[in-house]
Amino acid sequence: MSIQKVCCPAGALALVFLSAACAPSLAPGIVFPHQWPGKPGFDGNIDRIGIKGPSGIVFHPGRKTLFVVGDKGSIAELRKDGTPVFSQALPGDLEGITVDPATGLLYIVVEGDDVILEFDPERRAVLRRFPINRAFGGNPEFLEKQRGRYDDGVESIAWVPNPSHREGGTFYIGNQWDPPVIVEVEVPLRSRPTGPAEARIIRVLPTKIADPGDMYFDARTRRLNVVCDADNILLEIALSGEIVAQYAFPGDTQEGLAQDDEGYIYLAQDVGGIYKLKDLRPAASRRR
Repeated sequence: MSIQKVCCPAGALALVFLSAACAPSLAPGIVFPHQWPGKPGFDGNIDRIGIKGPSGIVFHPGRKTLFVVGDKGSIAELRKDGTPVFSQALPGDLEGITVDPATGLLYIVVEGDDVILEFDPERRAVLRRFPINRAFGGNPEFLEKQRGRYDDGVESIAWVPNPSHREGGTFYIGNQWDPPVIVEVEVPLRSRPTGPAEARIIRVLPTKIADPGDMYFDARTRRLNVVCDADNILLEIALSGEIVAQYAFPGDTQEGLAQDDEGYIYLAQDVGGIYKLKDLRPAASRRR
């Protein structure tokens, strides 16, 4: 692992940790082009609640709000300026959250249990639980279960709509370690609307990435945007698994990543804070 100092546009220094595990074929990336709402640096913290261990964040296009989960067992809804809508306990090591725009329902991954929760933001309640089947390619524990120590498992989740798919789309899930991979997962959301069901791995992306802390799907580019908090980088990844772009990313223990409808990026840090910054990536590179 090498450490390189990079000069940020705002004049601050960012430490970029580049490892063979995270992006073996890429040269050191440029700093993610962004602008802080206030003065340069971490002046954009919008967390007015003091969420403990914020570990996942998503923008809800129907409600025009943000949903944040904390790994201490909580979920909160915030307006884009950080104004609280509600906050409540939700047991579990909650690590990632995504939304199906077609239904407005939220989906949350729980590390350790390796389960996906279906959450109704109107009722503020869990509707269904989908355990993730660890098997793939003939290996019943492709996603390894650690029994002698804490299971560093599912860490991030993104819903990718697909109108031609019988379930309306699939999930892409980042597994932290053992092994550190991104998998495509199918869940019977439409075909089995009631009763018990499980999530099934249908594909493993060839991308080599350590600790995919969080991700979101950009429908304009058809790419996953994945933050790697072990190396302080953001990757743009095609659904084929090809790494399209790499950036040195600001922040510390970046475990939540979302983009709203106005071009702002929201970064949730496990050490605390939700930071809002303007995404200055060229518009031409963000079209389909």
